[in-house]
Amino acid sequence: MATKKIVAQKFGGTSVATPESRQRVVAHIQRTLNEGYSPVVVVSAMGRRGAPYATDTLLDLIHAQGEPVDGRDEDLIFHCGEVISVAIMSHLLKLAGLRSVGLTGWQARIYTDGRWRRGKIVRIDPSRILRHVEQGEIPVIAGGQGATADEGEITILGRGASDTSGVAVGVAVGAEKVEIYSDVPGVALADPRVIPGARYLERISYRKMYEIGIYGARVMHPGAVLIGQRGNTPIVARSTFTDSPGTLIGDVRDESPLVGIPIFGNVHLLTVAEGHRWGMTPEDLFERFAAVGMQGEDGRTLVVAVAPDWRREVEDSLKSHGLVVSSVATDMGLVSLVGEPEFIATSFPTAKTVAAAMGIPVAFAERTDIRCTLAVPNRETSRLAMAFYQAFAA
Repeated sequence: MATKKIVAQKFGGTSVATPESRQRVVAHIQRTLNEGYSPVVVVSAMGRRGAPYATDTLLDLIHAQGEPVDGRDEDLIFHCGEVISVAIMSHLLKLAGLRSVGLTGWQARIYTDGRWRRGKIVRIDPSRILRHVEQGEIPVIAGGQGATADEGEITILGRGASDTSGVAVGVAVGAEKVEIYSDVPGVALADPRVIPGARYLERISYRKMYEIGIYGARVMHPGAVLIGQRGNTPIVARSTFTDSPGTLIGDVRDESPLVGIPIFGNVHLLTVAEGHRWGMTPEDLFERFAAVGMQGEDGRTLVVAVAPDWRREVEDSLKSHGLVVSSVATDMGLVSLVGEPEFIATSFPTAKTVAAAMGIPVAFAERTDIRCTLAVPNRETSRLAMAFYQAFAA
């Protein structure tokens, strides 16, 4: 392990999108050095669709040549965005007088299982990263990617997986914490785009952060939260564009009974009789299909909420287990409350009453110990979330 104190820092696409934002990144890295830490940096591709080197722009380029696109070819072009970002950021650090070294996922020895488009990290050999740290260099690593250990086949971990890379690298090198930088100043109680002025949290437990992540909050990839929890490594979600301390995610006591009102919009609801026989854990379901499953009151029926693009793969998996979809509801959305068990138990009936009073039909409702969820028409999700905020958080 390293003899120096390490902080892993992951910077998202908006953080590295413009010359001005990239200078903010350099300043955050310099501040970390000034505080006596050795930074290990992970970066996403620069910007969003339309920007010349954004992931979606590169994918549009290959898909414009004709369909279908082979998974291996798609992963090859997908990984280029992060590599370009690595080169630019490493160069900028050198221009600032800092010693840096850019690394692809493969060069950083991030080894994956070889699945195209949604590979999984099987292990990280931290020796090369730590060697650069001990030499006084700042490793700048391409996020969201790795390679197979045998053939070096480049594999993409899936959308949003730069968070996963950042935390996994932080755990592997023994970082004291992992900072995830984006364009928002932390984890909010609700989506500020839906509820302007929604309060930001100072801290939230791993478990509840994972729950709000898989049920719609997109501030951090849920897989990153699980990795941080397993490695007992604190995560801080903060903004590149401010100096606010952000939100601490860790083995902490939640600051309030209600910690999240996530929205999972634009989904299809697939009802599966005997769905308990599928044997798919919530973690597997989200990892494989970016979907969530909710149990019926009989304990046997399963309702799967899945984005339209993933529906066919879910149905194929169900069919392979001898299960069939008995009904489908389209253009749906999920609105949830996540919090302490006592709060959820008392708030679930009220949540259903609020929806009924607004004339919002509820297709399905579920309560667990820390979450309750209502499935409603997608067009009603923002209105219901606002009503929940006023009823439970104002």
